[in-house]
Amino acid sequence: MPEGSFAGFSRELLSFLAELEQNNHKVWFDQQRERYERLMLEPAKQFVAAMQPALATISAGLRGEPRVGGSIMRVARDTRFSKDKAPYKTHLDMMFWEGGRPSKKSPSCFMRIGARTLGIGAGLHSFTPEQLERYRQAVDGEDSGAALRDAIRAVSARGFELNEPHYKRVPQGFAANHPNGTLLRHAALYAWRSDPVPEALFGSGAVEYCRQLFVALHPIQAWLVEVLASP
Repeated sequence: MPEGSFAGFSRELLSFLAELEQNNHKVWFDQQRERYERLMLEPAKQFVAAMQPALATISAGLRGEPRVGGSIMRVARDTRFSKDKAPYKTHLDMMFWEGGRPSKKSPSCFMRIGARTLGIGAGLHSFTPEQLERYRQAVDGEDSGAALRDAIRAVSARGFELNEPHYKRVPQGFAANHPNGTLLRHAALYAWRSDPVPEALFGSGAVEYCRQLFVALHPIQAWLVEVLASP
């Protein structure tokens, strides 16, 4: 397939995911592995490869890798510390990150295709201690704090919602009535939106449809990249 082209996901993918919801066990999945590879894995690889030139129009540092462990998340769940022992995810997760190597520690654009919904988001689901410190200093800054508020307004206008604060109180060292107090209570920052699966995913417009949503999310992504960058 030529770079930049993608014919779209098959509508059968949604049927496969719906069936997986009802048959989430190894025996069924092993019997359906050919469908998993044909409907989910291979199209995901093609989509990620086709997204490369689209990502370059958003940010020079935004990239992906068309492989499991790169942009494509593993379908097997880590159940070691979960009460839910269902072995498989019932959705297709993909991510595109800033920087050289795949990392959940880098600001990223991400998406989730489920049997009924498409989720699109950008940001970070968890700050490292160093990132948290940089984030708080930026939120406290007059200019950088105002820039974050502007970024949040921009993505909110496109229907994206910010994650909820993690901490109940403003952290020590900052005024309890800080104008950005709610933002200081975050331990992660990302914006997310979930819509019914759009028709665009099933045709050649899939890449452009997702690119436009990532463009809408770019204010949050760009702010995080700037404030978390190494000095």
